[in-house]
Amino acid sequence: MTKHPPRRYVSRIAQRIALYLAFAVVASPLLVAQTPAPPRTVRMQSKILGELRTLHINVPPNYRVAKQRYQVTYVLDGQVKPFFDLAVAAAGYSLTGDPRDFAMPPQIIVGIEQNNRGEDLARNDERFTRYVVEEVIPYIEREYRTLPYRTLIGHSLAGRFALLTLCRAPTIFPAIIAISPSVSDSSTFDTVQRCAQAQFASTPRVRQLALSAGDKEVRLREGTRRLFAFVHDSAPPNWRVRLVDGTGLGHTDTPFATIPVGLRFTQEPALWEMPTASADSMLNRLGDPSTILTAWLDVLSARVGYRVPPSCKWMEVIVRTRLARDGATAAIAAAQTMIDAYPEEIVGYGLLADAQIKRLNLAAARKVIGDALQMLERLEVFDEGARDAQRESLRSSLTALGRP
Repeated sequence: MTKHPPRRYVSRIAQRIALYLAFAVVASPLLVAQTPAPPRTVRMQSKILGELRTLHINVPPNYRVAKQRYQVTYVLDGQVKPFFDLAVAAAGYSLTGDPRDFAMPPQIIVGIEQNNRGEDLARNDERFTRYVVEEVIPYIEREYRTLPYRTLIGHSLAGRFALLTLCRAPTIFPAIIAISPSVSDSSTFDTVQRCAQAQFASTPRVRQLALSAGDKEVRLREGTRRLFAFVHDSAPPNWRVRLVDGTGLGHTDTPFATIPVGLRFTQEPALWEMPTASADSMLNRLGDPSTILTAWLDVLSARVGYRVPPSCKWMEVIVRTRLARDGATAAIAAAQTMIDAYPEEIVGYGLLADAQIKRLNLAAARKVIGDALQMLERLEVFDEGARDAQRESLRSSLTALGRP
């Protein structure tokens, strides 16, 4: 089949370690530095489509040493590298300015190539939906550590396709980012409206919809604004909808303005972070932190439809609370739990070492720091200076503990 891709498109030891927490590092200069793995390209034979198809898959940094599971974002027109790269970059933007902020969680990004856009996304779109739902998603969830929260991104005809999954695969994608979707004709608009309306009463779980269209694409802008108004005015509270500003944008501009903003919208603190009062209680060490966190995760899990695991950030708060208030034994247990869940997060080793020092077990503390150095040898690197500084900090901490 002829291929027609579109071409325009972060105590003593813990404090020292935490100083460099935001940076990925590797270890001994005598070893070969680990670098981020490039996206993997997979060629799979589709039984549904009867032909060979291509996926591009990017896993978060340090996936190979981590144990956590990840949300997955699927990008239609995955052969368009700027679309794929934008989604990867946006999902990796985890900077926050306050401990109450919710950082963008790391995600697996899957680019789904179109062999022929008109065939896949219009004339043969029902079969292509089956390919995505019955072959692509099961493959990703079999081969990778995933969470059952999926986002679908599509532009133009692919934006229309993404919206029509509300009809054809209504439970598969809790979040949809439809960029300049082709919904200006009354038939398509009526179909999407009818399917969305059917979904309003079908589930209490959160559904998220980000829409955009540039003001230089008048017909698409009109249909997109009309769809936004309908969902905004008619949907129940469990639906969240956002219209991304398209001022000054044309059809080929909207993906670059929408993909980062749309992904951030799907991960806003308003949905994923605990209420301010609960967060303040955690941060100010009021009440039992494990009980507070579990109560919040119960609420969040009911909203999104799967058991949300505790984040590294709040597990760290629990360990620090145990260290300050509950004694060495409780702190050691909490720190070990944190390391088991997030072995790639070096701050956990520093906290465990502090807990062992509090117990006056210097040999155990030395071993923990040694484990941290070994983990550093396995981590991927971007900032070489930060890597060197963190390694030196760990070695200084080991020296301060003295030899056995």
